[in-house]
Amino acid sequence: MTRPGVRLPVAGLATLALAAGLTACSSSASEEAQGAPARPAPVALDAVQAPDEVKVGVLVSLTSAPGEGSDWSKAAEGARVAAYRFGLGDVSVTLRPMDDKGTSKGAAAAVQRLASDGVSGIVVASEGDHVRAAVDAASKAGIPVLLPYETDAAGLPDHAWVTGPDRAQVASALTSALSDRGVSRPALVDAGGGKPDGMSPSASYRFHAGDDPTKLADAIAKQAGAGKGPDSVLVSGPAQLQATVVQALQGANVTLPVFLTPDALSPAFATTLAGLDGTLSGSLTTVGPDAGDVAAMGSGDDGQALSAYFAALRATAGDSKVTDFFDGQPFATVSDDADTRSHDAVVALVAAAAKAGSVDPADVADALAGLQVTHADGLAGPSLDFSSPDALADDEVAVLQASTQSPGLRPVAATPGPPAPQLFWFTAPSS
Repeated sequence: MTRPGVRLPVAGLATLALAAGLTACSSSASEEAQGAPARPAPVALDAVQAPDEVKVGVLVSLTSAPGEGSDWSKAAEGARVAAYRFGLGDVSVTLRPMDDKGTSKGAAAAVQRLASDGVSGIVVASEGDHVRAAVDAASKAGIPVLLPYETDAAGLPDHAWVTGPDRAQVASALTSALSDRGVSRPALVDAGGGKPDGMSPSASYRFHAGDDPTKLADAIAKQAGAGKGPDSVLVSGPAQLQATVVQALQGANVTLPVFLTPDALSPAFATTLAGLDGTLSGSLTTVGPDAGDVAAMGSGDDGQALSAYFAALRATAGDSKVTDFFDGQPFATVSDDADTRSHDAVVALVAAAAKAGSVDPADVADALAGLQVTHADGLAGPSLDFSSPDALADDEVAVLQASTQSPGLRPVAATPGPPAPQLFWFTAPSS
């Protein structure tokens, strides 16, 4: 149900034109997959009581040590799609992107600059130890913070929320994934993500940036050949290191099923794996919200919301006036990597500003606390409940499998040559 004073989304003439023209390319694929045409979905977002301008800070890590957030810098461009959608609904949402450099010092300084700029809230589109410095600085400044890619919700101060899967949810979903595949003795490769809670690996290996992945893969291959060796591999850590391990396993002809922590959902995973001449068509499983390209072809409310997001993504990429965050390049050059989690974090902050009728960060923070944000508010992905630090419900964390087959919902590549390597994740069927 739509809350009083907030009307999200609203379909106008621009919406109808976009829905008709921009969902057309996916209709035939959806008909084939679902047996029914994709329904047009509203693209423009409008908040009736939103203030004249809502400023949202977007903190990214353009460069960092492994595990400190740089893998998500391009996924964060989904925030631009949210701002564009609100613009279609005559709501001014101004994004203030800031590079935290993947360090605690850089994160605190970036938040201070955003506070001076008068932002109503901050989307920290990064992860790692340095994120806490950003959260602490924002807390002191009274600015609400949303964390779409960080999994550690423990000990967060008031007015800071994890909006993606947290550690407990990841561990539970990975346990289900192993069970669904009928395996129970994973070899854990800890590439910086640690051991998921409750896991009992048959063997454990540490892998750091600069280590020889071939030696690691050979050791696992030898163990896999033993009578009671591992029956699967679980890789935990940042996307680029996960990809390095997976390529080495492929090179060593390790045929065990491979499970990955949710960092594999980062665009950097596919890019790195392909750059190492690894294959993207192997059996790869991870966990996370089912809010990607494949789910947009569904016929229910979730599919409708995602269809609207991808229609807006294409519209944003088709507008030559819209650029990426830092390089001044057309948005189309990064549209392949933009994701729904950064988009939804912006939507949630604007919904809170509309409820508060204010852009003051303290008012927005108070309005956000306890707020439930849904598809009716413009979310592309699952609903978010801000009554606790982990806003995503447990049952929204699904087991996902990778495919190289594109549903064709993203814009045509803006640069000449072959398209960038991509993986498309979809809900894995239960055994």
